[in-house]
Amino acid sequence: MSEPTLTEVPRTDPAREKAKLFVRWALANVFLTMLACGLAAVIWLKEGDVRRQLARVLEREKQGCVDNTRVIEGKKALIVDPDEIAPPQDQPRSGYVGKLGTQISPAMLVRLEAIRDPSKPAAEVRLGAQEVLPSKAIHVVNLWATWCGPCKAELPDFKAMFDRHADTWGGEVRFVPIQIKDNTDPRKSYSDFAAAMPPAPVKLADRSYDEKLVKVFESDEKRKLFQGNLPVTFVLDCNRRVRWAKFEQLTEADFEELERYIDQFQAELHDKSEGAWCQKVWPGNGRCEGKENTAAHHSPEDCGELRRRGGTAAEAPVLPPEPPPAPTAKDCPQGQVRTGDGRCVPRLKGAPAPVKAEEPKTLKTCGNTVCEPARGESSQTCCQDCPCDAPLVCKQDASERYSCQAKGLK
Repeated sequence: MSEPTLTEVPRTDPAREKAKLFVRWALANVFLTMLACGLAAVIWLKEGDVRRQLARVLEREKQGCVDNTRVIEGKKALIVDPDEIAPPQDQPRSGYVGKLGTQISPAMLVRLEAIRDPSKPAAEVRLGAQEVLPSKAIHVVNLWATWCGPCKAELPDFKAMFDRHADTWGGEVRFVPIQIKDNTDPRKSYSDFAAAMPPAPVKLADRSYDEKLVKVFESDEKRKLFQGNLPVTFVLDCNRRVRWAKFEQLTEADFEELERYIDQFQAELHDKSEGAWCQKVWPGNGRCEGKENTAAHHSPEDCGELRRRGGTAAEAPVLPPEPPPAPTAKDCPQGQVRTGDGRCVPRLKGAPAPVKAEEPKTLKTCGNTVCEPARGESSQTCCQDCPCDAPLVCKQDASERYSCQAKGLK
């Protein structure tokens, strides 16, 4: 009888098992990492596609805007829609900013001290006033201070540049000095440096306690036009956009470059062709156009404070009121009613007589830019003169009558 045999149980090597477990863990991590990278790539591609589609939609909306002109008394008059989107902006940089420039509309509302005659007290004026920044001109704005050595050193170079181009630039290129961060009496400052400075119809200063102008130039992190040091020089084109800027003392090369670009901006000013840069319209371009000086379409950056009855004259003329709407068709004869297709048919026996809807009364004074509640004007009866309650704006409806509507409705 044979002896029973014992089944040998294979012994496991702990080191080998540990190595196998590590390999499996590493492979799993590699797989998960590749999966995450693939998902990230898909998300990135989808986001780029969404961005491109959004850009195409915005471009189509921009190209498909409704006509913003109408005819008044045989002349084509401009209506600036408050929803009109201004062209895109360039990022401010040292030197040439770009063909679209940077808009500084908030600065147009800042009130500064204005020196017209050093022998007379300073007056207060809005930076965006036509007296300071006329719309048909190029403006070389220089931020300076009496304690700033580089500021004083470059003033004679500015004077020499304007002297060289006195015949070609004339009144179309203006020097606009603004004294900031300096409590010195601006009358004395401009009197002391009059010989070294180019002629300027109006010399400005900001001695406000909270330095309003500086705060405006610093408010937008992406488009800072004051970076804490002086001097600062920038050029405003025909649309009051910064097209050239320097945040330090100008060198000889800088002045040569500046002259070339001023000539370019002046040429744009003379381009009267349709669609030209200086012919574009939007609130904030420095030109008080069309109905921008009315309550319904008011643009304070371009037109200043809205004119009231008995007040001072506006900075730009106001268009005449709109013509009354065309008369409606005659009513049907007695005993007949008008159907939906416009026909007059006999009224059914026993049917109540239709109530004639009263046509909205057209106020004779509506459209004169003055809200007159005593004459029955309100935002409901004449939103052209009496502003609508936010966020509503005054627009034409389907019947070509003006009424308060939500922004964006066409």
